[in-house]
Amino acid sequence: MTDSVAEAYRAAVLHQAPRVLGAMDREPLSPTRGCCDRTWWAWKFTDFPGPRFQESVCVLAFLHATPFEGNPYHRNANLLEWIGAGLDFWMSRQHGDGSFDEAYPFERSLAATAFTSFYVSEALAFLGDTLPADRRRRTVEALHGAGRWLERNDETHGFLSNHLAAAAAALCHIARLTGDAGLERRSRHFTGRILERQSAEGWYDEYGGADPGYQTHGSFYLARYWQLSADAEVLASLARANRFLAHFVHPDGSLAGEYASRGTQTYYPAAFEMLAERDGSAAWIAETLRRSVASGAAAGLRGVDAQNYFPCLNNLVFASMHARSRTATDPTPAEGLAWFPQAGLARVRRTGYDAFVGVSKGGAVKVFDRETRRLLVSDSGWVGRLADGRTVSSHYLDPLRGPLVAPDRIEVAGSFQVASRPVFTTWRFVAFRGFNLTVGRLPAVARWLKRLLVRVLITRRAALDIACRRVLAFDEAGVRVDDDLSGPGAASLTRLERAGSFTSIHMGSARYFVPHELESMPPDAAVPLSPARVVGGVTVSYAVRPPAVRG
Repeated sequence: MTDSVAEAYRAAVLHQAPRVLGAMDREPLSPTRGCCDRTWWAWKFTDFPGPRFQESVCVLAFLHATPFEGNPYHRNANLLEWIGAGLDFWMSRQHGDGSFDEAYPFERSLAATAFTSFYVSEALAFLGDTLPADRRRRTVEALHGAGRWLERNDETHGFLSNHLAAAAAALCHIARLTGDAGLERRSRHFTGRILERQSAEGWYDEYGGADPGYQTHGSFYLARYWQLSADAEVLASLARANRFLAHFVHPDGSLAGEYASRGTQTYYPAAFEMLAERDGSAAWIAETLRRSVASGAAAGLRGVDAQNYFPCLNNLVFASMHARSRTATDPTPAEGLAWFPQAGLARVRRTGYDAFVGVSKGGAVKVFDRETRRLLVSDSGWVGRLADGRTVSSHYLDPLRGPLVAPDRIEVAGSFQVASRPVFTTWRFVAFRGFNLTVGRLPAVARWLKRLLVRVLITRRAALDIACRRVLAFDEAGVRVDDDLSGPGAASLTRLERAGSFTSIHMGSARYFVPHELESMPPDAAVPLSPARVVGGVTVSYAVRPPAVRG
């Protein structure tokens, strides 16, 4: 008998099939045939087709190859030809050196090369010998070129475990398709780097911090790598990562968010369904968050934009292949403080509530009622506006804040920083594209440009002379938040208020809507604080009391 959990995942995938096919140019003589970036080929609103949209071939190959009730796409000849067109278009976007672009021309992106190669490889695995031999041969040749590029190149603009995990899994696939042992060795290089940077607390490094949302994504590629390689060290690493992650599953079925390093709330279920038979933490995460996949309580397929749509949808494919009905026990402590000093993350659990604190993010906090499973408060700290229109905030990643953390009290201090929020204007875009198409073609210049963009959009800081000290006090009755603000820099502010949900850096995968945003925000979130009061020093406080405790 087919497991109902697997059926639910398959039904979600099947429901999306018309949207996936609608994104592809299926006209037989179209010059853009096979392209899945509809904004480019159909609307013609952009000048550059994103190769990562070709990841759609994976879910389409699954539908073609897999017989299950209600699947009209199984062994459909038209679908097979459309998948072939999608593969052809992917090959057409490959540079002569084997690489692919993601965000702009001549980027030569490790992420785009790794992710698209992984999903194309999975598509070939689904299709087997149903794909015409010539097209399969050409696709394998293109994959080999991508693998050889990954063998020679690395991520240089920051450490992103999920990118390196995708590269490892892609290389493992390509090595098996081509017999190239060098690619197998290179795949172990990437997993080795990830494991070397894995915290003793279990989390995988994402731009210098822990981000549970991105960790669910990266864990999938590592789990798939483990399936392909049987690497016991990677399996043990995933078990440590899952134990850490379990602490940041919220009572309402959401996951992490603004208090983590990159602020993401996305949940990719496949890794945990794949690992559930081997690891109790994975089984509990999979069991607990299944309802979130359907309800959208955790950011996923229902809420993401086009850039994350195919990774989310493909992830449901692999979840459907491994999901089983199971029962699992919460692996985290029943009550008390769970403190991860390297991550700068804490969870305080009391009888009536769970509080999740981003200590390295200035004390950003979410509080949930354990009985009703509802969000009571989401408080990302303070956000203000300067007279010149720039945004400033107390909410930024700084692992060196030197906090005081105890079961009943967390104290953390910091300053305000200017939040980088640039967007393209017409002339900025013209200048940027002109650079891409001229000197930006050179690989060394492309790498320099990527590092520059990361500094401008993510890592660069400019301090404002405003100090912020936050004290969170925990007892059985609830949470009290006291903020001490002071400093002459406040005189340059035109507005200052609490931020319920906020991100101070560029992060395209953050700030997807989740339903608990409709719930309670800080009590005075909509009431601006007079900047003049801050210059001389002011303390602002509020308390959070779960209804069961108040009653």
